[in-house]
Amino acid sequence: MSKFTDFQKKSISSDKLGRQIIGSLLQWNPTSFWVFVLLVVPLSVGISLVISSGDLTSCLMFICLNIVVWLVVKVCRRLMDIFSLRKNDHGITWCYIIILLALGIWVIGFLLIFNTKENSGIAAAIGAIGIVLSWIFQDKIKGVMAFLHLRTHHLLNIGDWIQVPGKNVDGEIKKITLTSVTICNWDTTTSVIPIGLLSTEHFINLQNMMLGKTYGRRMLKTFTLDTGWFHLLTQEEAEDLKTIGDIVQYLPADEIKVNMSNAQLFRMYLYHWLMNHSHVSQHPSLVVRWLEQVENGMPLQIYAFITDSSMVSFEWQQSNIIEHVIKSLDWFGLRLYQSPSGYDVSNNSIYLTDKPATYRKEDIS
Repeated sequence: MSKFTDFQKKSISSDKLGRQIIGSLLQWNPTSFWVFVLLVVPLSVGISLVISSGDLTSCLMFICLNIVVWLVVKVCRRLMDIFSLRKNDHGITWCYIIILLALGIWVIGFLLIFNTKENSGIAAAIGAIGIVLSWIFQDKIKGVMAFLHLRTHHLLNIGDWIQVPGKNVDGEIKKITLTSVTICNWDTTTSVIPIGLLSTEHFINLQNMMLGKTYGRRMLKTFTLDTGWFHLLTQEEAEDLKTIGDIVQYLPADEIKVNMSNAQLFRMYLYHWLMNHSHVSQHPSLVVRWLEQVENGMPLQIYAFITDSSMVSFEWQQSNIIEHVIKSLDWFGLRLYQSPSGYDVSNNSIYLTDKPATYRKEDIS
């Protein structure tokens, strides 16, 4: 028995498909065995005897058809477990296709075996049942068609990072079946969605970006600047800016001119700084632009691609860029907009009373 078990395990763990199929056929599964003994064989015999009226040839053919289909489904299900562990999407797709073909062959074989004059009404009955079942399971049928479309066009694979904004799904695909997709979200939760949903609703596959097959991961950040700090540079301010090494390293001194807007100079500096950043790609686009003015100020937007695609590296580089933007604002005499807080009001030079607020419950009249 130990030699048989070792042979079965080695066959399943083999890289050759033929040995994997043999190992799946030889695998001992008590549940599957008793389903076969107590369900498949008795039902096959009973249906055959009822329909064929004692025709042993039809009975044997139907039993053999059921056994073959059952073995094909059993092997495919076992192979799908192996392919899932190895992330062999091509193998999983073919297993599902073979299962569908086996079910189709079973229907055709059933009609051929029992298509006699005595059983002329069977085909019509099966057709009527098929129409009813098609209406009942229409969502499942759509799921199967969506599965074939997504898999044959390589739009969905195990291990892909996908986002489905409409369903709040954002994570890695762990399992794909004919009717559903299981995703492990980055917040450690698990989502199971119908695969048909992905053929009708917008979803984003970010796997190529994660694998470095694109220019990088997009960074899109907007900083709202307080326009009250916008002004033209004086001679003294222009000379002071030329003494800051971080500025002249990326912005030539002859571009820092008197009567030039400090906001314009800051935008130019930020663009050249990003152009020379080792973790920022210049493709497909690198844009530093002003957006339409809002009531809070003037938004400055950075549209760039960071070459570090993994979440940790991307967030680290993005945070470094944001921190540099905040730091460099002070060099140009600019400020981010922030709504006044209670602290700002209480420390303002204009008071409604002759005393500043102390944040204590007391009568200051």
